[in-house]
Amino acid sequence: MSGLAGALAGRLKKVAADRVVDKFDIKEDATRNMSSFLKLSGETAGGFPTELLSLGASMWSGFILTPFAQQQMAGWVLPYWLRKQTDPSSVSFIPHGHAYFLANVTHRNWTGVGLSDFPNEGTVDPRGLVTPWPFAPSVDLWVMREGETVFPSELEAVSQGLLDDFPLVETSFEALGLSCTWTTFVAPLDTMPVLLSIAEVVNPGSDAVEAGFAVSVRPYNNESIRAINDLAYDPGSQCFIADGNLLVYLPEKPDEVVLSDYIHGDVSMLLSNSSRERFPGGTTRVEEPVGLATGAALYRREVSAGGSTTICFACPLTAGVRPEFKKMLPSENAGGLVSEKIAEQRRYWADISSLGMRVKIPEESYQKAFDINKTFLLMLYDGQSITPGASTYHMMWFRDAAYLVPALERMGHLDEARRILASYPDRQTPEGFFRSHTGEWDSNGQAMWTLVHHYLMTSDRDFLKGVYPSLMKGARWIDSTRRMDLPVSDPKHGLLPPGISAEHFGLADCYYWDDLWAVGGLNAAAWAAGELGCDGDARYLERLADDLWRDIGASLVMAQKRLGRKVMPIAPLRDVDAASIGMLAAVYPLDLIPADEEAMSNTVEEIIAKCFYRNTHFHGLFHCGLNPYLSMHVSQYFLRRRDPRGLAIFESLWPMATDTYTYPEAINPLTGGGAYGDGHDGWAAGDIFNFMRNLLVLEEDDTLVLLGLCKREWFAEGETIEVENAPTYFGEVSYSVRSSADRIEFALPGEFERSPSAVELNVPFPVVSCEIDGRKHGAPESGNGIKVPPTAKAVILGIKRNDDGS
Repeated sequence: MSGLAGALAGRLKKVAADRVVDKFDIKEDATRNMSSFLKLSGETAGGFPTELLSLGASMWSGFILTPFAQQQMAGWVLPYWLRKQTDPSSVSFIPHGHAYFLANVTHRNWTGVGLSDFPNEGTVDPRGLVTPWPFAPSVDLWVMREGETVFPSELEAVSQGLLDDFPLVETSFEALGLSCTWTTFVAPLDTMPVLLSIAEVVNPGSDAVEAGFAVSVRPYNNESIRAINDLAYDPGSQCFIADGNLLVYLPEKPDEVVLSDYIHGDVSMLLSNSSRERFPGGTTRVEEPVGLATGAALYRREVSAGGSTTICFACPLTAGVRPEFKKMLPSENAGGLVSEKIAEQRRYWADISSLGMRVKIPEESYQKAFDINKTFLLMLYDGQSITPGASTYHMMWFRDAAYLVPALERMGHLDEARRILASYPDRQTPEGFFRSHTGEWDSNGQAMWTLVHHYLMTSDRDFLKGVYPSLMKGARWIDSTRRMDLPVSDPKHGLLPPGISAEHFGLADCYYWDDLWAVGGLNAAAWAAGELGCDGDARYLERLADDLWRDIGASLVMAQKRLGRKVMPIAPLRDVDAASIGMLAAVYPLDLIPADEEAMSNTVEEIIAKCFYRNTHFHGLFHCGLNPYLSMHVSQYFLRRRDPRGLAIFESLWPMATDTYTYPEAINPLTGGGAYGDGHDGWAAGDIFNFMRNLLVLEEDDTLVLLGLCKREWFAEGETIEVENAPTYFGEVSYSVRSSADRIEFALPGEFERSPSAVELNVPFPVVSCEIDGRKHGAPESGNGIKVPPTAKAVILGIKRNDDGS
């Protein structure tokens, strides 16, 4: 837009705004407040990311509906999170106040269920509530006994776990003397993946009882109220259909189906009060103008003493589909078929999770952190993408993928990573912008760095040749987008323009994070050009990376002069705050500067002093909670400094996981539940896995580092540590460690596809002697680490333990 056109557009906007102010008698204080907000929020070059409008509309429409609907739902069965947030005696209570929206910000936790290489997942909340696709209504299961009904969302004593640590969620609770176990998972029926749920009630008593189930359609999910305006039960297909979408199939014909609307109240009220007015028996459809339709399919059984009864149901994993459930899951022996599918899925996940890198760590929390998050990442792998969440964030971002795709590579699923990366050129605009969302200027550097990382892990020259044109287009986009129109005295000179980047930095600004990733991407592309013999391109890319790095440095010097100390704020006009944690990208994963660089070290210490709570990162911008993946970035920083605080952060974070070992994007420090983002956050899973892997195997320049951080307990007499088939820059690596009273024995590869200069071994004891392949070798003068030649196969370290053997 020309200067004249821009001025004219600005003038027209002002005239329009003035008319609104005059017409509605908006006071001057309000216009000043709005003006301040707009200045603070900044202006995103390229405009608002319209790609987020669909996600935002789905989320915020529910948040707006929730407080107004909930206030009219006295006596209703609410989801667990909403019941807690509206209970004045609960620590989770959130008053509405003047905020005319209400979201789940206290127990934003759920567990994704799905398959690897399939694009859709369902979710299960901490009380078993099933939401079969993002922003859908939900399906709940209640237990009935002799006229009374138990609602899991209203129980405090509910346990939940994963079968075999795989994405099969088992929810258990006691109900009026009966024991209920409810399992939800995803499996293919006639090759079509669907969500399956089966519940079993056991009668441990000595007398038979009348008991049963209610499978209920609910106008809400794990985030907000979700309107259902048209709810029908089709007796022919035995399905509930909500607003035209098949929501749940019931293989066994119900004894009774009850539908209700806002006027008649929740179906739960009809179950508890037989005299309450209701629709006539046999009603199969209700139209509900305010969106509060509910339904329940009732199953009444007699359960013998010591006996049990089961019920199952199935849901599609997306709106707008009508699977032939009656053929796929016929009534005859439906429960038996679902039970067979549970056994099949346990084998399926055991098989795929056993592929690639495997480890043995003699401490359960570390072992589970590796194994379970490996499995979760495989579930979030959707074919040509990997998503940073099972629900809210079920979209593709280059930013999240820059951490998640390398995690796939590190775990040994290189083909899956390649399939995602092969789609990157198609996600690039003709101008060279790797676009997931407008205004996210970090994406080019992230895409370029991730593409080259794959080559580093695989040496797949054909792959590198195939993506090389995209690397060059991406580099030229960075070159053309930098703010070279500003004077060199402006701290934004030479940097990428203002954007929203990751929302955890704040509103639109000129973020160093974007520029750090751009330098990382340019460095990676320059190295790739050299590998392919494109020397002219390599010189251009190196020069561009150096110029941008120099401009970042000059800008940081100006910021440091303004602040009066040597630190790294996230943007030229900011101070060190929670968002400054983004500057750690210069160390992890980009390796642009050493971890002990003064300004970086000062920044990390300030972040810890200002922003750490319970030894994890409290992020007060947008997320407003304890952030798992950002905490792990600090752990990665300390790993590179061999500082045991990296382990301490993980060990503080691990108990904050849900019972199914998931993390939300941010944790409410009061409730311990999710406060923000996806309740099953894929970035958190990715960074926890990356940290576990890097503890065991880490590339630092041309050195292979083993056990950069480790604990004395892992080296107790008789303990072993094992790593098998770990992909690295040097090829696949396997090794083992065995400990005895006074020595630790390393069995090393001894040869590599691409040899490192050295292998660094670390143990948590003073090393007093060293033997390499039967020959004595000098012990380190100080510290617990020692470098050995890459040809070493058997290394025995003599150690000095404490008097108590620790």
